[in-house]
Amino acid sequence: MLGAVHAAILAHVAHWLWSGSTLSPLEPSEATDLAEHGRINAGAVFFALAIGVTALFGRWFCGWACHLVALQDGARWLLLRAGVRPRAIQLGVLGLVPLVACVYMFLGPWLYRLWQNQSIPTHLALYTEEFWVTFPGATMAVVTFLVTGAGMVYFLGSKGFCTYACPYGAIFGVVDQLAPQRIRVTDACQQCGKCTVACSSNVRVHQEVRDFGAVIDPGCMKCLDCVSACPNDALYVGFGAPALWTARRSAAPAKSSPFAADAARWLLSALFVFGLFTVLFSHKQLFSFAEHGGFAAAIAAGSLAVAWFFRGKSTRSGGPALAEEALVGGSYLVALHVLRGYRPLAGFEAWLAERAPWTSALELGEGIPLLLALGLAGLVAYGVLLLARLALRSEVSLQAHVLRASGRLTRSGYVFSASMVLVLAVTAHAGYARQASRAAAEQASLERARTQAALAAALERGQAALVQGDLTNARTAFEEALALDPNSPAARRRLAGVYFGLGLTAESEAAVEALLAAVPDDLDGLFLRGLLAIRRGDEAGAERAWRAVVELDPGHPAAREALAALCEQRGDAAGAAQERSRARRDG
Repeated sequence: MLGAVHAAILAHVAHWLWSGSTLSPLEPSEATDLAEHGRINAGAVFFALAIGVTALFGRWFCGWACHLVALQDGARWLLLRAGVRPRAIQLGVLGLVPLVACVYMFLGPWLYRLWQNQSIPTHLALYTEEFWVTFPGATMAVVTFLVTGAGMVYFLGSKGFCTYACPYGAIFGVVDQLAPQRIRVTDACQQCGKCTVACSSNVRVHQEVRDFGAVIDPGCMKCLDCVSACPNDALYVGFGAPALWTARRSAAPAKSSPFAADAARWLLSALFVFGLFTVLFSHKQLFSFAEHGGFAAAIAAGSLAVAWFFRGKSTRSGGPALAEEALVGGSYLVALHVLRGYRPLAGFEAWLAERAPWTSALELGEGIPLLLALGLAGLVAYGVLLLARLALRSEVSLQAHVLRASGRLTRSGYVFSASMVLVLAVTAHAGYARQASRAAAEQASLERARTQAALAAALERGQAALVQGDLTNARTAFEEALALDPNSPAARRRLAGVYFGLGLTAESEAAVEALLAAVPDDLDGLFLRGLLAIRRGDEAGAERAWRAVVELDPGHPAAREALAALCEQRGDAAGAAQERSRARRDG
């Protein structure tokens, strides 16, 4: 199935390359265009259909059609071949990241406009000529695949990206709780546990079917590995009560879940979700904490309510202590903030482009995209947790590697510690670079504001001098304005007129041509070009300039009157009358 999915992706790209236009990418992420701009593209339609089918058949899309799951499965297979069995890691509040990312991507802009009493019209946009416009470049694509694949699988388990980063899986996991079709069990089950061993999604299948008669964990991707592994053919896919309403078979109390913990954990979860929304929206430049803190709090509360309602009755055991969970959450927020949009190779790209221009096509200096930032932040947070454990515990392991034994660091422990110091140094540099960039941008914005204020004041002084007929002071003011902003059309326009009034023909012509080079359709500049042509005795040039004016503004009174005067000079009374008639008609 996944092979067919990738073949379809290649065929889609080939069709775009061949025809120049095709259906917009059938990627769930494309649905963000609907929330942000009201465009209903093919990706949004595909995502909606996938969600609808999930409501009936369960979370099948992830296991059968997701290329990132295929990547993770491939990385897991390679690690198993190398003798490393990826072990799932429980990181507490980080399990809320996919849901928050989902709300941020697909509902955030719409909810913000609803909060602001704004509306956005929707329209169909199923086809596109810019197939790659929403995807990262080659460099970040490769890094993303490495991180979401091998990196997160090794450190966080076989479905590390799905568990701690994937926004699409979050909505599928929620809707899965409403699906009547799921993996169920017959009386032939002997609780051998082979189904749990076969599951790469960290679902305790044998316990689920024992306690509920079905697999109700929202992490189940319906890949059917457990069904194939059952030696008694006790597992099957069938319809029945959805997970949300499936009752426990025995009277034994359910295990506590991350969402049903004590008040301290609930407070930590709330703070983490609020902080995560704040970080994400701040980078979208849509959200101002000072003005819209209530908005972040509202959607954080809503997201926590959804997480609690659809939390499931069966949860996975283990997880960090409360203090460790707080450390993980705080580290994650800091890492995500500094890494989101960070351009680590921007300087290198500029240096290399000077020496090898063809390397600009590699896009080495692009910013870190959202999904990659979510994955990297998760890895950094887990690394910080392991560093803390190395300092406080006598026994610490990372997958198959022992990092600390009997209170002493092993060789692997030293390598890991050095690597994490390097990672944290890079992260700190990212934070410094972002802060420096932000400070530079704020300074540039302040300078632009000061320049615009001084420009407006100079233009106002010049205009006041013109009203008084003081061309000399008007010239001084407008020259000052042009010095403040050499690209100001208003300064060039008014200065050209003053030069004309002072009889400085050459200066006026230079100013007019500079204005029209920047703004070819400037009516005042075209009209003045005609006046300058008359001063040179070039009636044909004047007529061309004024005809250009009336083509843009048929009722322009000064241009029509100037054309009428030209007609009168040539003895064409009918033409003059016609120009004045058009001025009255179109003016």
